Amino acid sequence: MPEQEEALLLRRRSRYFVSGAFRRFYVPALLSSFWLAVAGVADSIFVGNGIGSAGLAAISLGQPVYLFYNILSYGFSIGGSIRYSSALAEGRAEDANRIFMTVWKLLLGIYFITMALGLVFQPQLMRILGANPANRIQFNYIRTQLIFIPVMFSQGPFYFFVNADGGPKTAAAAMTVSGVSDAIFSYIFIIRMNIGVEGSVYSTVAGAILMLIITGSHIVRKRGALHFCRESMMWSVIGISARTGFATSVQYLFQFLTTIAFNRLLIRHGGAYAVAAFDVVYNISLLCISISEGAIYATEPMLSSYRSERNLENIRITLLLAFIWTAITTVVFGSLLLMFPEQLSMLFGMTKGKELVYASTGIRIYALSVLPAMVNLLFSGYYQAIFQEWLAYLITILRSLAVFFAALYLCSRHGMKYIWYVFVVDELLTMAVWMPAASLRGGLTQLRDIDVHNARTAMVDSSGQDIHLVSQELQRFSEEHGANAKQAMYIGLVVEELCCAIIDRFREKMGEIYVQVTVVMEDEWDVTLYLRDNAFEFNPLGEDTEGINLSEGMQLDLVGLRIVQKKAKEFYYRRNTGFNTLVIRM
Repeated sequence: MPEQEEALLLRRRSRYFVSGAFRRFYVPALLSSFWLAVAGVADSIFVGNGIGSAGLAAISLGQPVYLFYNILSYGFSIGGSIRYSSALAEGRAEDANRIFMTVWKLLLGIYFITMALGLVFQPQLMRILGANPANRIQFNYIRTQLIFIPVMFSQGPFYFFVNADGGPKTAAAAMTVSGVSDAIFSYIFIIRMNIGVEGSVYSTVAGAILMLIITGSHIVRKRGALHFCRESMMWSVIGISARTGFATSVQYLFQFLTTIAFNRLLIRHGGAYAVAAFDVVYNISLLCISISEGAIYATEPMLSSYRSERNLENIRITLLLAFIWTAITTVVFGSLLLMFPEQLSMLFGMTKGKELVYASTGIRIYALSVLPAMVNLLFSGYYQAIFQEWLAYLITILRSLAVFFAALYLCSRHGMKYIWYVFVVDELLTMAVWMPAASLRGGLTQLRDIDVHNARTAMVDSSGQDIHLVSQELQRFSEEHGANAKQAMYIGLVVEELCCAIIDRFREKMGEIYVQVTVVMEDEWDVTLYLRDNAFEFNPLGEDTEGINLSEGMQLDLVGLRIVQKKAKEFYYRRNTGFNTLVIRM
């Protein structure tokens, strides 16, 4: 087969695996992210209609508290889950679980310590936020936030690690239940029971508890590699997780600062009505951002796994799929914002006078920023997942801090009429900086730095005709990269035996079967083999080969698998996103 045709065939078959995994991750991740944003929007809608602009102002002034804990929760959870996925892809299940336990224990400790400090020094904290400690609505809201921090922000590690553990549907269902429950309880507590603005916190806590129960059941029942244990902290992973995860979550630190600055500016120029309008625009922005975040959460486990396999084709296909589907959804949502800003403002209780003008103008102008924001967010998450953290940090620092403050200064000089353009200017200028920087240093996809000279991927289908050819190809590749003839022959044997076992097992039971095989030659003594197939659940190395009897001719078809079982250093199997994955160290 000519090389060009072979490359096209490999790309088409690779797309099959990537598309299947993307579908299983993307829709659940998008729904969970969207419903989490809806929960926050519902709180503001009920507060706006039940309490008025004073309640919305309290939520806006207390927003930095949530942002601060998002820095910690998302930073360690995203970074840890990416490392978790990478460890599982490499067959290190116990190390992966220790990463989870370390991150969770660390976050719980930080939550309780900072919660106690916040309650002791609440008046000082409120002054920093721009709130008034004498205002009972604001005081009670922020105090209630602080009390329930450990419950609300334990959702982060549970969601991201269960999602990476092959449970995207469970994680998505849990977050969806959390969001829907939050919205329902928000209506009950604020509108029906008239508890006040702190009812929005109680509703979030109720949703968080349900979410932790659902994801906790995944861990307790050991449906993946995750399980609770008393193992010692894996201290080395804390810095690594922080470096990777904070590339995204540091945006919450910057939002913490910019929100305080924005609130202070709006109070000075427009009063409480302007601050309430900002809360409306902020909640609308959460819905838009949730679309991009859903794509990021869906692709991060996939990208980190493909990164471990040195599979550039799978990485490219994943990025393309995420970009296409996120762009379509974002354009639709942005169009709705442009067409119905007044109706959306009234939904939040902003029904008359300045408050309606401020809110509807803000929504209409913000809509112009949603597409460039999507590009910035999507690539930031992509760079984070393939361990190009410097670019993720650059994008985050630009759009959430440096460029934002510059845009805020420029736009605010022209009064309230132009202040909302800060979002548009911010996203466009951010793109204008990071895209040339990425292109000059490794290209937009940043795949040049991934060493693929020692990795080779091939595909086998259920016809079985190309198994021997693939085996020979990988043998030659192994010899070219330092393996002697005996070692190369063994690698070819392993590939051939495993592919035959998978295909022969299900040839009569299902249609086309594909097996994606990747060999990574770290050196001649350290070789890793990755197999991914679309057959029914089956671990060929889990077969019982003890019944082999050469003299009596019993189970001779398992002789090859027996050799693989005995000779392999270690192997790890799991069923993930509808496919079988097998990692073998030889």
